[in-house]
Amino acid sequence: MFKILTVMSALLVAGTASAQDAGWQYKATLYAWLPTLTTSTDTRFGTLNTSKSGSSVIKDLKAAFMGDFSAQNGKWGFVGDLLYADLGNTKKTPFNLFGDASVNMHLSALSGYALYRLSDDPRVKFDAGVGFRNFNLGLKVHLSAGLGPQGRNSFSQNFDKSWTDPLIAARLNVPFNDKWFLSGFADFGGTGGGNQTYQIYTGVGYNFDSAWSAQLGYRYMDIGQRIDGKKVKIGLSGALMAVSYSF
Repeated sequence: MFKILTVMSALLVAGTASAQDAGWQYKATLYAWLPTLTTSTDTRFGTLNTSKSGSSVIKDLKAAFMGDFSAQNGKWGFVGDLLYADLGNTKKTPFNLFGDASVNMHLSALSGYALYRLSDDPRVKFDAGVGFRNFNLGLKVHLSAGLGPQGRNSFSQNFDKSWTDPLIAARLNVPFNDKWFLSGFADFGGTGGGNQTYQIYTGVGYNFDSAWSAQLGYRYMDIGQRIDGKKVKIGLSGALMAVSYSF
């Protein structure tokens, strides 16, 4: 994680130093995402499904970083986005077969895109392109002892995997006037066989001046992957608030 932040900081410093170069425009964004977390994890006792609201996610959040950096030169755009979160969830198991079922997760998702502007109309800017998303996922499932015959002893299962999915992506920006604008972003990718990821974002933004802007929107990210032959599915959805600096 520290290495990723170091690389992104170096890119930001380099971008600032060269911002005067003709044609290049840059934007750095920090955002707070308050998602509902849903997980579906295969265990030897069946599929464990959990759900956690945005307020509960905040309460149990151990660490997080969320931000992106973009560059535009003519019709070509480049975007990097980093999401890191360390959190957990606990629920009762049905019929007290076990005690509590807890899922603790640390997830980093580093996405990169190369986009080409298909429409540069002042009323609508639309980009499409390709990219990747690199995941580092650590997931621990723990079932405490309960009343059922299978649950007299506790059970734990760990999932750890890093992988990269190719993506196709699209980006939309629709100015209402010189202050207000609508923005959207979507991507989809994977390697097949149930291993896939996609996300959708839409929001409304406000330009305070030529440099500073803010957005309020909704983001959904879906992650599906097989780890050690077990199917793991994660969904993150909720409100997103962002502050951007353009230079």
